[in-house]
Parts: sequence; structure tokens; C-alpha cells
Amino acid sequence: MNQIAFNQQLSDKLNEVLNPTLYSTPGKGEITVVANEKDDLREYRIITEGNKVVKVEDAYDAKHDADYDKMMDFLKDYR
Repeated sequence: MNQIAFNQQLSDKLNEVLNPTLYSTPGKGEITVVANEKDDLREYRIITEGNKVVKVEDAYDAKHDADYDKMMDFLKDYR
């Protein structure tokens, strides 16, 4: 599977697990996950390479919450 297809598939699975509080969208070398709320701006970049997750970056150093923990638990299988 090529990297773009992997990112699309992983993004779709993330949306199944995280919606409606977080929403992901795939890119060429990363997946962007944003908060779906008005109070706090949260954005995470999931960096992928070789069909696996190599790094997760917090774009705004936001306070991590249960949704973040849920996302990180989900991503363990893709590292």
C-alpha cells in the first residue's frame, strides 16, 4: 500500500473512532486532526512514513484531554 492510501485509510479509521469531538483529514506525509469545538483550538499532526506512524505533534501545545488519550491509544497499533 502506498503512503497516500495508508494515510487515507488511517484517517477514515480515526474519524470512525474520534468523531464528533475530533476530525482527521489526510495529507501526503501526515494526517491532521482538529478539535470540533468552539472553546479550545486543538490541532495534532500525525506524521507517517513507511505505512506507520512515526510522530505525533501538537500544533498549539493544547491541554491534553480524554480525546487525545483515546487518539494515542488508537495509534499504538500503527507505530
